[in-house]
Order: sequence, then structure tokens, then C-alpha cells
Amino acid sequence: MFAVKSDRREKYYRSGRICFAFLAAVFGGIVCGIGSLLFARGTFEADMFYSYLQNPYILLLNMAPPVLLSILFYLLTNRAVWSYLLTNVCVMVPTLVHYYKMALRGDALLAEDFTLVTEAQNMLATYDLFLDRRIIKYIILLAVGTLLLVLLARGRFRRKAPRLLTALVLSLACGTLAPLYTSDTIYDQKTENTALIYRWSETQQYISKGFVYPFLHSVKSAFHPAPSGYDADEVQAVLAQYTDEVIPEDKKVNIVCVMLEAYNDFSRFEELTFTTDIYEKYHELEAMGYSGDLIVDIFAGDTRISEREFLTGMPYKRMDNFVADSNSYVWYLRRNGYTVEGSHPCYAWFYNRQLINQKLGFENYYFSENYYKPKTGGDITYDARFFPMMRDIYLERDASKPYFSFSITYQGHGPYESDIAYFDAPYVQRNEGATDADETILNNYLYNIKGTTEQLYAFATDMLATEEPLILVFFGDHKPWLGNNGSVYGAYGISMDTSTEEGFRNYYGTRYLILANDAAKEVCGNDFAGEGETTSVSFLMNKVFELCGYKGSAYMQFTSDIASREPVIHRTDAMADGDKKLYDCVSYYYRKHFLYE
Repeated sequence: MFAVKSDRREKYYRSGRICFAFLAAVFGGIVCGIGSLLFARGTFEADMFYSYLQNPYILLLNMAPPVLLSILFYLLTNRAVWSYLLTNVCVMVPTLVHYYKMALRGDALLAEDFTLVTEAQNMLATYDLFLDRRIIKYIILLAVGTLLLVLLARGRFRRKAPRLLTALVLSLACGTLAPLYTSDTIYDQKTENTALIYRWSETQQYISKGFVYPFLHSVKSAFHPAPSGYDADEVQAVLAQYTDEVIPEDKKVNIVCVMLEAYNDFSRFEELTFTTDIYEKYHELEAMGYSGDLIVDIFAGDTRISEREFLTGMPYKRMDNFVADSNSYVWYLRRNGYTVEGSHPCYAWFYNRQLINQKLGFENYYFSENYYKPKTGGDITYDARFFPMMRDIYLERDASKPYFSFSITYQGHGPYESDIAYFDAPYVQRNEGATDADETILNNYLYNIKGTTEQLYAFATDMLATEEPLILVFFGDHKPWLGNNGSVYGAYGISMDTSTEEGFRNYYGTRYLILANDAAKEVCGNDFAGEGETTSVSFLMNKVFELCGYKGSAYMQFTSDIASREPVIHRTDAMADGDKKLYDCVSYYYRKHFLYE
């Protein structure tokens, strides 16, 4: 009888030890998850950490992986201490890499970064790693936790098969959580946490959601599957038909490109009756140069798409995070001896330009933080000062080398006030169906455009008067936001129905303008005059090179052939047949194989 009681006591004791070890493993996962969130806030104050705890989606999506990993490792190893250590390896090592990457480069860790082994090695060789208070405290916590688990959490399952079977079932169950981590709706809406950040900073958006969750969300963007029917040998054979052209020294001209934020010629809408011709000076410039309709892939935002399509010649499908050096026309011009730089009178973190522009080949880029703000005192420099400062940058360049620049304006960025009027009198007659808010939004937008047009004209005429051969390229990045769901367009009778030709052009259409001074016209043997054909923004640089008399890189020559048959290739196209499919396959290869080492 006493033996039975002893056996029963031993059984309860053993079960209790297992239960304690299991709970210790779970607690270890919780500690690991909280530790990750403490580092995820980077240089933000502790308020950012507390904001994670206040959003249940952020908290659960960040905590679930370390807790589940801890349970899984306990089932696999049958040791709580190994569960704790392995979970820390899987969660805290990437967290600390992210922490250092943010501290040293201001860039969040993406899943795609793990494909760049050489890049990581170069980074480690360049930067001096550091130990701060936060890291030291966690190392102590890790050591103490490990010791306590070794001494106290020693319970183990006796039977192997049930333990491993449970681990298998748990692994399969975890797979059902994938949609939570890949969902854009959850990422953009449910985990929105913008009170402490600039919402237009992709990096700060990432930080605002912790680390584990946004990192796992980035996994789906790390893989760039080849197009259907892609054959690398066939693509190489296509590109082998072309060779990079070296631009002759006596044919090199300076090229200054400016992408104008939300700039559009609304006088082309027959539905609008203007009371004041705010586009008069712009039309004078068009009469002086070569201009045409441009079809872009975006509407009312996501400026980065238009700028990077222009700089790379690649279609919408190839626009990604650009975490590694990436082929571009900037690299091509740089190899041909050009100084390549540009500017944006706003924050360097906007669309992560401070890092991505380096990957696209720019030697130098002027932002608010490193150039404009010290001179103007404002975080954002508007066109009245931006254009003259761009001119100063050009005049102060090293004139012994040919020059290429690409700048982006900020004035005209939406949204536009609906209840405060910045204009003295409406520029457009009010439509019968328009509300006061509609009228105010539209005319506030046109007020910005009026100012940009005046500065654009002064800048262009001043620059064209310079003696060195110079090409100027201007284009709008997208149509402006005018009310939610384009309500103002509708109120003024402008069709935005993309299923029709008119609505499609209204929705995605802007203009481009290419100007040349007398010296450039003489060097290029071209008068740079006339109305050009409608083209995609990814083919616009081809048009610039064609007018200059350059063939460009092998890739540009290929895309020029495509553009001669398909001048507009849009994000809405299937890219499944003929030239569109060929363009998709070659651009995929071009995106994956950097040529300018």
C-alpha cells in the first residue's frame, strides 16, 4: 500500500516538474518576445514600446512567434533551457541585427537582406559594433535565465513519440497563421501605429509595428519569382544582340531632370473653364521644346514608382526594396564619366531614398537634412527657393566632367485643404455639382501649381541661357489627390473610369517636357522641338537619349526596340504574351544581375 502511494507521489512529482518546465519554456518565450520589442523601438523613447502593448494586433503578432518557437523547441529537445536558448537565437539575433542596422545605417532589417551575404560582410567590416546599456542588460538577463532554467526547470517527458508527434502537429498548426503575417490589410490598417512617427517613412512604419511581425511580413517581398516561361539562357541571348554604347566625349551634354510632384496640365480637361491662365508660362516652355503625354503606373501617391521606373527603365513589377546595388541609367552614366547626383527638398527617409538612391548609383544626394534645411531653416523647401538652389548646385558643380542630376520637388504634395482657401479667387469656374469643399480642394491644388509653373519657367529660362550644352527634362509623377475616391474629379465632370480610353488617360496621364539650350542642340544635331508620342515613364529616358543621339546601354537598346512597338506598357497589363512578356523576362534578369561592379 505504501509503495502504491509512493509511486503515485512520484508520478505527481514528475508531472509537476514537466508542467513547471513547460511553463518555464513558455515564460522564456514571453521574455524573449518582450526583449525583442524593447530593442525594436530603436532610438525612439519608451513611449514607442508602450504603444506596442496598447495595440492587441501588434502585441500578439510579435509575441506569438517566440512563444510558439519556445514550445516547439521544448518538445523537440525535451529541455527548457535549450528551448530558451534556441528561441533567443531565432528571435534575438535578428532583432539585434536590426537594432545595429538601424543605429548604423538607419535602415530596417528585411527578410531579403539575408540573401545579401557579401553586403552583410562589407557592412561588418565598415562599421564598429558597440555594446550599450540595453544590450548589456539583456545579456545579463539571458545568462540569469539560462542558469535558473538549468537549476530549476529540469522536467522532461519520458515518452519520445507523443512529444515529437505533438511538435509536428504544432508546426502544421503554425502554418495556418501565415495569412495573418502576409495580409496587407492587417499590416496597413489593424496594426496602424502612427502617433509617434512620420507615416510616410517606410522605416518608421516598420518600427511602429515592433520587429518580429514586420520582419515576417517582409518575407513575402523577399522572393521575386521569375515570370512564367522565363528562361535565363534565352534572355541572355536576347541581350547579347546589344552592347553598351560608350558616349563619345564630344557628344556628352549635361542632363538635369526634375520630377514635379503631382504636376499636371489641367487646362487639357475640356470640362474645366479657367478664369485665369495659370499654365501660360508652361505652354511657352512646351512651345520651346519637345513634349508629350506620359502614362504612369500610380495615382495620387507612391511617387517612388515613377522615379525608379524612370531611372531604371524597368516596369512596375520590378519595383521592390532595392536592398542591393541595382542596374540603372544612373550607373550607366556614371560609368561614362558623368557626375551623378540629385536632390529632394524633404526628408532623406522619405521612401528610404537616402539608402536606395545609393543602390541606384547616385554619388551624392541633397536632402533637407544635409543641405536645404541648414540654408533655409525649414524642414521642407518649397519651389520659390528650391529651384534657385537647384540652379546654384548646377553652377557650383565640377564643370570639367559631364553632369547628370535627378531632383524631385515637394510643392504640390497632397492632400489639399478643403476648408481653408489659399487662393484669392477661384481659377476655375465652379461646376453645378461641386460643393464648397470640392471648389476649395481643386483651387488650392491649382494655387500650388501656379507657383510651381512660375518657378519652373524662371528656372528653365535661366538654365537654358548657360553656355555649356544642357538638356532639361521635366515630368509629373502622377495625378493629384482631389478628394477621397477622386470625388472632386467627379464633381467637375471629369471621367476617371479606367475601363475607357479617356478615363484611363485622365487617371494615369501626365506630361513630359524636354528642353535643350543652343549648345546642346548643336552638339546633338537636334532641335528638340515638336509633340512627342505618348509613352510609359519607364521609357522616358529612352526618349531623352534618342533626342541626344545616344544609344545607351544594352538594356536601354532592348527597351527602345520594345517601346517602338509597345510605347505604353502599364501595371494593368497581363505581361503574358509577345513584347510585354519579353520585356518582363528581360527586366527580371536585368533586375537580378548587377552589371556595374
